[in-house]
Parts: sequence; C-alpha cells; structure tokens
Amino acid sequence: MAINPQLNWQKPIDLPENKTDPAIKLIPAKPGIYIFFREFGKSVQIFYVGKALRLQGRIKGQLNNHSLMTAISRAKSGRRKLVWAELKLRPGQTVASALKAAEKLIIRHYVEEGQPVHNIQGKRIPVQTLTNNLIKEVKHFVPGSVCVDA
Repeated sequence: MAINPQLNWQKPIDLPENKTDPAIKLIPAKPGIYIFFREFGKSVQIFYVGKALRLQGRIKGQLNNHSLMTAISRAKSGRRKLVWAELKLRPGQTVASALKAAEKLIIRHYVEEGQPVHNIQGKRIPVQTLTNNLIKEVKHFVPGSVCVDA
C-alpha cells in the first residue's frame, strides 16, 4: 500500500550558528523533514535531507555534525539555510513509515535533479546517470536522462 506522505513546509531560515542560537526556538518539537542547503540568488544547492521525530532536537544535534557542517561550509557560495516541514498524518499512517517515505522521496527528487546530497555520513550520495540519445518518435515519453542513487 502506498503511503503518500504529506508535509507542511515552513519558511527557510538562516542556518543557526549553534544549538543555543535563538532561531532554534522557531523549530517545533514535532515529527517532520528538514533540509540543509545553500542559496545564491535563485540557485539552491541541497546538502542534507533528514527526518526526525522531534525536529528541534534532531536539528540541534546536526549542528554538531562535523562532516555535514564542513560540507556546507566548503560550498562555493551562497547563504547557509535551513528549512523544515511538519508531517501531517493521514488515517492509518504511522509516524515512522510516513517519515521514512517522505525522506526517501525527497532525497530521490534531489538526486534526480543532480543535487550533491550528502546524506551518508557527510559523504555525497553516489549517483548513476542514464543518458538517452533520443529520436523524434520517442521524445514525448522517454526522458533525455535519468539520475538515481547508486
């Protein structure tokens, strides 16, 4: 049975400097998904997508994740940002299964876009790319390329 999770996103904030930063109080202690990213104009570079039973506590912990914070700080340019979404459960869903599905779907989305997601111990997720040399007759239903996590 498909889970089809639903997330209610909040406005992004500047990445808190540490776990005592006042911005941490804006983050609820509810289940949800969070994303660390850099923003430069309209361009966004995704670094990490995570799930949490209590967003505030998990994000506080991630601010001490040396490999993740190093990957974000080494980015070429842009403001360090954080965004989160609260999980909205539907009848029959469990928090654990809905969070797992939501995180997996979002990571897959960014991998397919070619984003350098660093979700495995601060290391970039390996990606495989299939490139199709298309002919006119199949362009309307065969993608030019497809990226998936390896």
